[in-house]
Amino acid sequence: MTPAASSPGLSFARCLAPDKVHKAAAGEVLLTDSLRLSEHRFAVAALWPRDGFLHHQGGGAPGDPLLLVETVRQTLIHLSHTYYGIPPGHPFVLSTLYFDTDPQGLPGWRGGPLPVTLDVTCSPTTSVPRRFGMALDAVMQVYDLTLGRAGMRWEVLDPRRYDLIRARTMRAPADLTTRGAPRHPRPLDPRDVGYGHPEHVLLAEGGERTGRDWWLHLNRRHPVLFDHESDHIPGMVLLEAFRQAARAAELPCRLSLSAVAASYEAFGELDAPVKISARLPRQTHPAAEPAAVEVTAVQGAAVLATARFGDGSRFPSVGEVAS
Repeated sequence: MTPAASSPGLSFARCLAPDKVHKAAAGEVLLTDSLRLSEHRFAVAALWPRDGFLHHQGGGAPGDPLLLVETVRQTLIHLSHTYYGIPPGHPFVLSTLYFDTDPQGLPGWRGGPLPVTLDVTCSPTTSVPRRFGMALDAVMQVYDLTLGRAGMRWEVLDPRRYDLIRARTMRAPADLTTRGAPRHPRPLDPRDVGYGHPEHVLLAEGGERTGRDWWLHLNRRHPVLFDHESDHIPGMVLLEAFRQAARAAELPCRLSLSAVAASYEAFGELDAPVKISARLPRQTHPAAEPAAVEVTAVQGAAVLATARFGDGSRFPSVGEVAS
């Protein structure tokens, strides 16, 4: 990887207040500091905990790419409030995200929290009055090495406008019925999705086992994925479910999960079944080895989100993903 100098002046001494990144628990805050380098460029500091849900094995094991995604999610919230004047209480709506990290894994822990810096560039995506939309691209640096990129595109809504959109998009019970949904799906074995404890499992099987189709298994008491109340299925929950599906899928080869491009199409209701499916994309050359796996979440007739895991060199930046 290319050496990169850490941004001077950033502090790792103390994490930000939870409300600055829309968290309820102080222990879930990753960011410690930020600096504005130019109008739309920032340096951000974060500490990744030694042990937590969003990395799997603790100890000296490699860091989890989803920690990078969560760091970027907290970054876009913090920057919006601190530097772009977004008032508290405004909902953030995510539309796309990507990450692309070293396939050999992120650095492991060296006895304490891992100091991470992000070189962040924001690009406004709307010029409509009273609307705020932004695309963010971030380059991650650890121990002065550039080890990954991640980005998101989102819009901030006035609470009244958000309520109107949610009311307009709320689907009738008949529209939330997903064909084939079992009454009592069985959660997968934690080992099938890379964990050692059942509370982290987000996938369940119905009566028919395909090895590529599951049902979303929500644990709304989970201390990380449901750190605070939400009126819909959080985007990070779907992303983690997608990652578990890509890992558990019975495919002809084991694909890298170090890179992903994802898009969010509709709000997922918390009280209706969601089908999670993993498929190999159509190959341009049928004899070629699969380079990616595509995962979708469907609720009733609505596609909630899609993601593509695989070769990171194939993924564009978040601005291109969302166009």
